[in-house]
Amino acid sequence: MSTVTEIAAYMANNPSLQLGIDGSTNPRDGDGPAQQNLDQQRAGAVRDALVQAGVPPSRIQIGALSDPQLRRNRQVEVLLRTGM
Repeated sequence: MSTVTEIAAYMANNPSLQLGIDGSTNPRDGDGPAQQNLDQQRAGAVRDALVQAGVPPSRIQIGALSDPQLRRNRQVEVLLRTGM
């Protein structure tokens, strides 16, 4: 939760930033409906925690956003993006 709090504070101090949450696994690590469901649950849990910490939902996007070759299984990546 300390990481979530730090991200929320950073977002509050930087209103032009948007967040991307990538819960996808590396395709080499296996892919299927059950794994995709777990990926979505992980990303959703991080999103919910950030919203509870004060990050507006409109500033958060969930999806396969990072480089597929750099993804790690069972991890969620939080990516920052400036302006839109």
